[in-house]
Amino acid sequence: MPRRLAFAVHLDHPDTGDHLILLPGDVPPRELAELITHPGAWHPADDEDNPDPEPDDSGTGDPKPDSPPADTDADTPPAKPAARTRKARPDTD
Repeated sequence: MPRRLAFAVHLDHPDTGDHLILLPGDVPPRELAELITHPGAWHPADDEDNPDPEPDDSGTGDPKPDSPPADTDADTPPAKPAARTRKARPDTD
């Protein structure tokens, strides 16, 4: 059963090398769906609005505006951003 994306996914097409951006709610074709291995990119199976969409669907399905975003890490506090550091540059005088 094809699944809908929960988040935007950037990938390169395996045949053409074109950079693709798949949007939330899209149902990608099987060959592209196999490239998306992160489980958090997909809507949960029980959250499907249409249980039998076509795999070549253009992905025009919009997510429900009233539903809150899926929270996959409810017990985990949000991660703190890492401190950025810069490497010392050698003097070019």
